[in-house]
Amino acid sequence: MVKEKISRQPFAVLFLVLLILYCLSLIVPFIWVLISSLKTRVDFILNPFGLPGKYHGGWEFRNYIDVFEKMFIKVSYSDGRAPRNVYLPEMFLNSFVYSIACTFVTTLSHCVTAYVVAKYKFFFGKVLYSTVIVTMIIPIVGNLPSMINLMNNIGFYDNVLGLIIMKASFTGTNFLIFYATFKGISWEYAEAAFIDGASHARVMFTIMLPLAKVTILALSLMTFIGIWNDWQTSMIYLPSFPMAAYGLYAFQFSKVNAVSGTNYLMAACALVVLPILLLFIAFRNKLMGAVAVGGLKG
Repeated sequence: MVKEKISRQPFAVLFLVLLILYCLSLIVPFIWVLISSLKTRVDFILNPFGLPGKYHGGWEFRNYIDVFEKMFIKVSYSDGRAPRNVYLPEMFLNSFVYSIACTFVTTLSHCVTAYVVAKYKFFFGKVLYSTVIVTMIIPIVGNLPSMINLMNNIGFYDNVLGLIIMKASFTGTNFLIFYATFKGISWEYAEAAFIDGASHARVMFTIMLPLAKVTILALSLMTFIGIWNDWQTSMIYLPSFPMAAYGLYAFQFSKVNAVSGTNYLMAACALVVLPILLLFIAFRNKLMGAVAVGGLKG
C-alpha cells in the first residue's frame, strides 16, 4: 500500500505542476491586459511589463472612459445610405441583443430537436442524427462565397433577424450533448405523466427539460460566450451591425480614432471581457451546485 502511494506521488506532483502552469497561462495575460490598460501610451512603450506610472503619468483610469466615449469604427451601407461612425456603447448594445437572441433560439432549437430524436423513434430522426454526424466529420472548405450568395438570395445577408434564424439550424456538438443527456433520462417519468393525461408538449416542457437543466444552463453559457466573442460573423455577414468583438478587432487597424495606442486597445479588451466575467460570477454557484446535484443523482 505504501509503495503504491509512493509510486503515485510523482504523477500527482506532475499533474499539480501542469495545473498550476495552465492556470497561470489564463490568469497572467489577463492581469497584463488590466495593468497595460491603466498606462499612458508613453509609459506602455517604455515600461510594457511593469506597473503604471513608472516613467510617465500614473494609474490612468481615464483610459476606460475615453475608450467608451471616443472609440468608433466607420460603417458603410450597401443600400446607398451615408457611412457613419458607430461607437462602443452601440456595439455593446448590438452584442447583447444578438448574443441573447441567438443563445435563446439556438439552445431552444437544439434542445427540442435532440429531445424528439432521442425519445421518439421515427425515420426522420435517424436521418437527422446521421446528417449531424456527417457534417461534423466532413470538412467544408471554401464555402464562404456560396454561403454569402445563398444569404443574399434569401434576404438573410446583413439581416440580424435572418442570421438569428439561421443560427437555429446549426446543430453539431450542442445537439449531440443534448441528445446524450435525454438518452440518459428515464422514460418512466413521461409514461407516468401520460397515464395522468399529460400531453407530449407538457411532458417535454414540465418534466424532461427541467431534468436536463444542468446541460441547458451549461450549454447556454457556452453558446453566449462563443457568440459574444465571435467577430467574424459581424465582419462577414453583418457589416452594418457591428458588435463589440468586431469593433475590438477593427480598432487595431483604425487610423482615425480619437484614441489610439496599445494602452487604449487593452482598455477596450478589458471592457469587452467584463460582461463574460460578470456572467460567470452571477451563474457560478448555480452551475456548480447543479452539476454537483446532477452528479449525485446520476
